[in-house]
Amino acid sequence: MNNLKVSIYCPYCKRHTALQMAPAEYKIGHETYTTACAWQSRYGIWWIGVCNYCNEPVLVKNEGDVVFPTPLPSPSDERIPEHIRQDLDEAKICFSVNAYRACAVMARRAIQSAAIDKGATKGNLVEQINELESSGIITKDLKEWATLVRWIGNDAAHPNKDKVEKEDAEDILTLAEQFLNVIYVAPALAKERRKKRGK
Repeated sequence: MNNLKVSIYCPYCKRHTALQMAPAEYKIGHETYTTACAWQSRYGIWWIGVCNYCNEPVLVKNEGDVVFPTPLPSPSDERIPEHIRQDLDEAKICFSVNAYRACAVMARRAIQSAAIDKGATKGNLVEQINELESSGIITKDLKEWATLVRWIGNDAAHPNKDKVEKEDAEDILTLAEQFLNVIYVAPALAKERRKKRGK
């Protein structure tokens, strides 16, 4: 049982950590004993995990099937501008708590913020995406990704539209993050590598 391990972003200190199983102490007479803080239920093993950094506890089922409080999602790359990264990180947090419509809306917002940041001046996101493609800032594939995020984000934001399922939210969250990685992270990384090579 002591070999159960789960890596998460701690909901308390917001750092990546490998949870350690908390010890449980008990006394028999004058002797104190230590054992793993875990118990078996009909549905699996529940245990108390402790963050390596802040020592705060979380409740874990098996190898992370359930973690409470809900761990944070992995943070977005810091090369993405902060105001856009905040939108993407909020979309990830929404997804992690099963708020799929909110996730879709925030992913769409991140795409629109990026379009404006990259110089789009048109009035709506359809035109802004087209503008980015026609100016050569994004490729046809990236336009497709952004369009899919826009469609599902629009459905999420307006009443009487299709329901946003988990799979929808997961897919557009991936597309939005990859879109931002291509237009911000990859160029910044290439620039860093060139600088290190003195070119």
